[in-house]
Amino acid sequence: MKNFGVVMVALFAVPAVHAQSSPAIMTPAQQRISWAQAAILENPDRSQPYNDLAMAYARRARETADTSWYDPAEKALQESLQISPENLEAQRTEAAVLIGRKEFANALDISKMLNAKMPDDVTTYGLVVDADLALGNYKDAETAAQWMLDLRPGNIPGLLRGARLRQLFGDPEGAMQFYSESYQQVPQTQTEDLAWILTQMANLDMSTGNVEGADKLLQSALGKFPNYYLALESEARVRMAQQKNEDAVNLLRARNQNFPTLESKYALAKAFDVAGQAQEADDAFADFEQAARMRIDFPENANLELIQCYLGRAKNPAEALRIAQIEIARRRDVETIDSYAWALSMNGQHRKAQIEIAAALALGVRDANFFYHAGAIAARLNDKTSAERYLNESLQLNSSSEFAGLVREELSKLRPASAAMHQVE
Repeated sequence: MKNFGVVMVALFAVPAVHAQSSPAIMTPAQQRISWAQAAILENPDRSQPYNDLAMAYARRARETADTSWYDPAEKALQESLQISPENLEAQRTEAAVLIGRKEFANALDISKMLNAKMPDDVTTYGLVVDADLALGNYKDAETAAQWMLDLRPGNIPGLLRGARLRQLFGDPEGAMQFYSESYQQVPQTQTEDLAWILTQMANLDMSTGNVEGADKLLQSALGKFPNYYLALESEARVRMAQQKNEDAVNLLRARNQNFPTLESKYALAKAFDVAGQAQEADDAFADFEQAARMRIDFPENANLELIQCYLGRAKNPAEALRIAQIEIARRRDVETIDSYAWALSMNGQHRKAQIEIAAALALGVRDANFFYHAGAIAARLNDKTSAERYLNESLQLNSSSEFAGLVREELSKLRPASAAMHQVE
């Protein structure tokens, strides 16, 4: 029989940064970790407890934004596969970890293979959806999500994937309905799941300009799962929409005290800038740029934020386009297409940019920022009718968006020309 003693010492040795002094109330992921570790001690020769432990570590990564939890998750999976080399549960969890690490192409390959072996497994379909969504394979994602709901009508994972797809296809009301249905089914003990869904609902409200509704949902999320980093990030966006920029800075500072991501560092830099804290903004942008550049060629990166930075404050459009070309070669989700289109336009390639932004909008997505970019690109091509239509759509969709001020500036440039044309007529 295999000697598991040394393995378990390594497996349970959590890095010092994770060490905690027996919290009075454990989070759902911490509870799962504890249960899985106990199960391994009782049955060290079974693979399933290691699978459970790996998934619990992955859940802890989502709870905290600390991606180093994926390292012990992968070690647990190695143990599982040594015990039972062909066990599908370990391979399924491996795909989930790859998605967490943003290795979407590899995750999709594994998920499709598992889906062929387990065609009636809802969880595997969910992994296919997640990977396809990240890569921009929206039709494939829609097909897999529909299978989830056909196999088990009303199941939570299927509803959550369906909500994301409905939002992408321009149906925010349908998306909100799916989020609400899933929220009502989640047990009250699963506090992070509840907070995650509430945060997604808040982000959906924010995208349509319902700032007050978003604020209420985020307060509820933070009540369910205090100091939840995703909710704090979204709450900071709410505060900026309310012109409470100092509050946004304070929220992001609090959020970044524990496991700041590249994205959250960039958000803080922007908040400093909007709040007029010039030196803090300079330092924060420099810190973000240095860290983000080291990750350009890795799956876990902040390339979209780096592109935005170089197209804006850093004023390096050529570098922005170079990074956009790297990212568009990896994935064609709408956010990446939009960033690529904007980088093309800022480098004078307006015709190509117009083709790309049209491809993003063809999906049906309704995003104020996308409409702003489409309008500005059309204006640069002297298509004033399309430009005005897109820019007005941006404001109608969300008059308090991050770029609403720039939209109004673009419209002010167009309207004198439009008025002159009407006078001639």
